[in-house]
Amino acid sequence: MSLDLPLVRGHVDPAVALRDSVAPAALVRAGEADVIVVDAAGFVLLDEAGARRTDTPVLRRLRGDEAARGLEGATASFIGVAGGRSVVAIETSRDEVRGHWEHLRAVGWCLDGDDAALALTALALAGWHANYRYCPRCGAQVQLVSGGWAARCETCDRLEYPRQDPAIIVLVQDHDGRVLLAHNALWQPGFVSIIAGYVEAGESPDVTVAREVAEEVGVDIETPTYVATQPWPFGRSQMMGYRARTLEEHPTPQADGVEIEWARFYSREELTRALESGEISAPGRASIAYALLREWYGADLPSGPEGAGRK
Repeated sequence: MSLDLPLVRGHVDPAVALRDSVAPAALVRAGEADVIVVDAAGFVLLDEAGARRTDTPVLRRLRGDEAARGLEGATASFIGVAGGRSVVAIETSRDEVRGHWEHLRAVGWCLDGDDAALALTALALAGWHANYRYCPRCGAQVQLVSGGWAARCETCDRLEYPRQDPAIIVLVQDHDGRVLLAHNALWQPGFVSIIAGYVEAGESPDVTVAREVAEEVGVDIETPTYVATQPWPFGRSQMMGYRARTLEEHPTPQADGVEIEWARFYSREELTRALESGEISAPGRASIAYALLREWYGADLPSGPEGAGRK
């Protein structure tokens, strides 16, 4: 991997061999696990005291009676081992646990490596648990097993595992090195990013890259180059990052008018002016889109008048 991806860091051991033998709730009640807390909507509970000590966001760890109380009415999952300790994630609502909650989009890039990895996995599982409640074969309820890493149908015994949908994201440059940015119709005004889309059935990612760029902005590209992959739990995606150059020297993007409202090429100087003036805002720093743009730009992207930028 040749790209600095903020969420793909740390040294968390997934301890796959332990999943079938551990009971997350029992680990918590016995005080044998560190406990982190997440909301399936993408939020993590932070330790305000820890952040003050380190000037860096820190995941809050529940212990003792507080951890045991957190189990009430919540789903607990075994995440792995970090720093020699088992880690269990409790999935709850922000209304149920008071404290400092932040979305992983906003803080993921500045968490410690282990915390970033733990939060990423915990939220990926929490999102799956929240949406996968019934068997797709017979419609009966499912029961979580393997420490939260599988779901078994109570009626037909079908076993399912968490899924990630393959998706591509591509930084396109013209022959002058200008970068292609687009505004999606569903985004807040002025927010832009690079082209992305899901891989269709029977399609290779390289083909998806060319198809998405052609469909969304009417630009043909040369053979794309794979860069790196980042899991992205906000849509259960596995984001495969690419670079590509336009086939024509200086094509004019033609937005499809449905998904994409407008698109244009920016030089580094033009992007600097547009970001600093607040004319546009860039992807959040936890995303692979930001990482690809940062590498192209050669430094952190400039902030707008109020540090604007989509989280």
